[in-house]
Amino acid sequence: MKAIIICLIVMFGLGLLYAETNPLQDYFANPTAQSFATVWAFYTDKLAEDSTQINVRITMATLANIEANRLAQSILPGADTLSAGSKFQFANLLLAQNKYEDAIDLYEDLNLVYPTWSCPWRHKGEALYSLRRYKDAEMSLKQAIATNIEHYDAYVWMAKTQFQLKKYKAALTNLETALSLNPEAEESSDEAISDESIRALHEELLKRTGRKK
Repeated sequence: MKAIIICLIVMFGLGLLYAETNPLQDYFANPTAQSFATVWAFYTDKLAEDSTQINVRITMATLANIEANRLAQSILPGADTLSAGSKFQFANLLLAQNKYEDAIDLYEDLNLVYPTWSCPWRHKGEALYSLRRYKDAEMSLKQAIATNIEHYDAYVWMAKTQFQLKKYKAALTNLETALSLNPEAEESSDEAISDESIRALHEELLKRTGRKK
């Protein structure tokens, strides 16, 4: 609902409420793949006319977010029937949409059936971390590392989690283990954790453990 309100505000700004035919209103009235394609084409044409229209870009970004959420909601009731790969991919989408509880449910299904698959453990750890369930996140990340001792992101998220738990020495050990690994070696689709944030965490852990003043 908040996203729709944002879109309407943008639409007011563009003066589109006064048009005789308004594909944005049509999409809100009946959100389907077809109505989305129509409104997307409408704004794509507007952007082609003038690529400097920031409001058009904002509207398109908001529309993309609304449609992604609509599609995710349409998939969710049948998520249990998805193949393992599709279920993992869908759980990652839910994670990206901050739908942590739904994502965790799917990761746990995968943990039960594929307990030696490191990635669902790692992503579940991230979701639990985002919910500030740090002890549960630590347990999940331990499994991610146990099932793949070269899982770079698992070590980084473990360090982040243990920092929150004030386990600074353990966090530093895990982060430095990550820094000894090749983050590109795993060929995963994990979203990259910025080098800057990793360096900042490393600096803070060095201070917290007394290795740097």
